[in-house]
Amino acid sequence: MRAAVAALALAACSTRMPSPRDPGQVDDDDAVLWFTAVQVAENGDPGTQKAAGVPDAALWIDGSYVGTLGLLRGGVAVEPGPHRVEIRHDDYFSHYAEITLASRERKRFQIELAPVLR
Repeated sequence: MRAAVAALALAACSTRMPSPRDPGQVDDDDAVLWFTAVQVAENGDPGTQKAAGVPDAALWIDGSYVGTLGLLRGGVAVEPGPHRVEIRHDDYFSHYAEITLASRERKRFQIELAPVLR
């Protein structure tokens, strides 16, 4: 019995599983996104005063946490196609968007976040 288990374990170890994609790797046909988040101005018009940045807002793509916006200044590479983008922060209402990206598309987003009323 031990020999059979050992043989099975050896066979499982020798079978190579495909390694997951390196999150830092950018393929030639990937789309690249850049995000900034700003607080909505008090009067609701972001053009009347300089909006405060929210660099610690969290970026989620397709339900997976990517990082805080302040640390993602180099952009985020994603495969072409449809994606669900979320910007979350405890002090602001979350922002959700469904986007569809073409191969090699480059896009910048400035997201306006409204403060949560407390």
